[in-house]
Amino acid sequence: MTSSLLLIVGVTAVIVWSQFSTRPLRSLTYVWAALLIVRGCVPPGPSRTTPAGIAFLVAGLIVSVVAGVLRGRTMPLWREADGRLYRKGGRETLLLWLATVAGKVSLGAVAEVAFGEPFNGNALWLGLGVTLGVQHLVMTSYGRRVPVSESTSPLSTNTH
Repeated sequence: MTSSLLLIVGVTAVIVWSQFSTRPLRSLTYVWAALLIVRGCVPPGPSRTTPAGIAFLVAGLIVSVVAGVLRGRTMPLWREADGRLYRKGGRETLLLWLATVAGKVSLGAVAEVAFGEPFNGNALWLGLGVTLGVQHLVMTSYGRRVPVSESTSPLSTNTH
């Protein structure tokens, strides 16, 4: 469990860290999200097949979807002169990632302490893939409406 948890924390840290550098919006993110989702479904699966296990899995996935929608909607996006769409997370992105992690940890703690549901790293992989995929889907959808701006970045001091 310890090495699995360390790997999950490491991958999550890389994903969150990458949210704060200027990057183009690319379809490759869907591949990473799909790989995380598949990893989360590897036997024995993301939860035990008890009512509590399934309920907490569903609750965790709802947290993942809602957080992905909120982060995707609040992620600063802009289009360069060549038409490419870029993104770079800010304070809201950080706060929403912290809220996502806190929500998932809280659900896991309640599941284990109150209902005896053991820690399941697969549920975390699945949730990470879902939240990343939903965030990217929302950014892609919203990004279609982002016009080409005169400045090359939202960090530009140009105030036309």
